Amino acid sequence: MNRIAIIGASGQLGRLITDALKRHFPESEIIPLSRKTPLVQYGYTVFDPDTDDWSKLGKIDILINSAGIIQESKDAAFHQVHIDLMHTIIENRQLIGNPKIIHISALGADPLHPIAFLRTKGEGDQILIKQQDAYILRPSIVCTPNALLVQKFKTLFELSSRYLFNHTLLPTDFSKTRIQPVMPSDLEKVVIALCENNPEQKVWNVVGAEEISFGWLMELASGVRNQKITTIEIPKNLVASVTKNFISVWFPGLINYDQFQLLFKDNIADKRPMEHLIGKQAESTLSFWENEFKG
Repeated sequence: MNRIAIIGASGQLGRLITDALKRHFPESEIIPLSRKTPLVQYGYTVFDPDTDDWSKLGKIDILINSAGIIQESKDAAFHQVHIDLMHTIIENRQLIGNPKIIHISALGADPLHPIAFLRTKGEGDQILIKQQDAYILRPSIVCTPNALLVQKFKTLFELSSRYLFNHTLLPTDFSKTRIQPVMPSDLEKVVIALCENNPEQKVWNVVGAEEISFGWLMELASGVRNQKITTIEIPKNLVASVTKNFISVWFPGLINYDQFQLLFKDNIADKRPMEHLIGKQAESTLSFWENEFKG
């Protein structure tokens, strides 16, 4: 029987992975870890990787790190979660039996990236990639219910209908950006395949069947919601300045500057290595987006 521990198990991806492991490995001991004490009643083990004694976990066969943040807060900074935690995991690895490590990063992670989210993810990856028996997963946007991207589009449409007479102001080239979202089931299959196997390849891009653009999402949302939106393009530099100096400061819940920058970065990759690993074609996400916009 394997013992599999998941750091960040209370997060959106952590919950998905935890549930998938429990279904697929019923004879194994699955240990979801969380910093939050109230979650103990739901079967979580309360564990703070920054301050707790790692030896209390006992021998772990596989350690999955799904901890990550898309924006900083007063309680969590990119460097702390994406880089410092990686050092902590490696420093304590031997205390818990030198387990295999599976780390959930992000598609596009690069230690030289100008965007802090992807740069710190990339720096964390660089630390781990030097380790033996360690794997890095770089998923694209994962199609989970009530996805952040859908929330942003819905907010955009509501603001357009309420204040701009069904017109929307968008920065130049926004509609051209391409993304390659992935269904949760494919991410789960990649994690399970790496639990069961030890391939030579250490870094795995996890992407869906098709590339889609933000422009396509706009058209889909408009049709599903039966709400015709007329787009007015504004120079990107002007919108960037407003986002950085006004929206990020006064309305960070709407969009911050890092998120704004990500809107102009294609987020795509070759799906074939992932498909070979899981033994099937990547799932289409098209019906997911249609159903989400109906909600």
